[in-house]
Amino acid sequence: MEILKGLLSRLSETAVSVVGRIIFACVIYVVGRQLVKLVKRMFERSRAARTLQESAVGFISSCINIVANLVLLLTIVSVLGVPMTSIVALLGSAGLAIGLALQGGLSNFAGGVMILIFRPFDVGDYIVTSGVEGTVTKVSVFYTTLLTPDNRQIVVPNSTVSNETITNVSAEDERRLDVAVSVPASADIKTVQKALLSLAGEDERVTAHEPPAARLVGYSAGAYNFELRVWCKNEVYWDLKFDLLLKVPERLAESGVGIAKNAVVVLTDTKETGK
Repeated sequence: MEILKGLLSRLSETAVSVVGRIIFACVIYVVGRQLVKLVKRMFERSRAARTLQESAVGFISSCINIVANLVLLLTIVSVLGVPMTSIVALLGSAGLAIGLALQGGLSNFAGGVMILIFRPFDVGDYIVTSGVEGTVTKVSVFYTTLLTPDNRQIVVPNSTVSNETITNVSAEDERRLDVAVSVPASADIKTVQKALLSLAGEDERVTAHEPPAARLVGYSAGAYNFELRVWCKNEVYWDLKFDLLLKVPERLAESGVGIAKNAVVVLTDTKETGK
């Protein structure tokens, strides 16, 4: 009987200890999660963060979140009574397997680091890469998120972005705008050039980066192919292009020149027609 009482007493003590550890672990988890959020918020609002690019802030914030949650997990496991030596041994033995299984994730992490070091783009830039394009909205630990002009979200692995050619449409304040124009071969070349240049000179959105140019760039069946080249600010690029496409035929008609039959106008450059 005494043995049974002693056994029950030890079981009660163990149960109380286990329940106490579980409750303590739950408290640590709740408090720890709030601390992780607080640390992230403090970093994002810190003076150091304000000196960094927005993409770097997002990347570092993601790293802080991962590391802080890992520390929180190890703390909880330790509170539950699992020996730290066992945890370290388990992590060491599983490290190789995890590394092999997460090769893609590790390469994405390395790609994110490369993006931050070389800074080919920043949040808010419009880029073209890996067959997709859009405005960069976020650079996280593993992925870069783009938003297309028609409001589609594209998530691209950092390893893909860092290993592909990147066209940063927003890198410079100004861009050259090219408008292709085809006129009948019977048209006077000087008259066409004068009409196109006068149209470009009347628009205040055309900047003085370089003087507007109207060049004869080729010939086709019964037609002369011209190209009107002007410079403008990035933010007005497409509005100006669409306006010029509307006004060119009108100006040529006023000058006694028409658009060549079967002429095809192609919107070149990138597909960011929603910008």
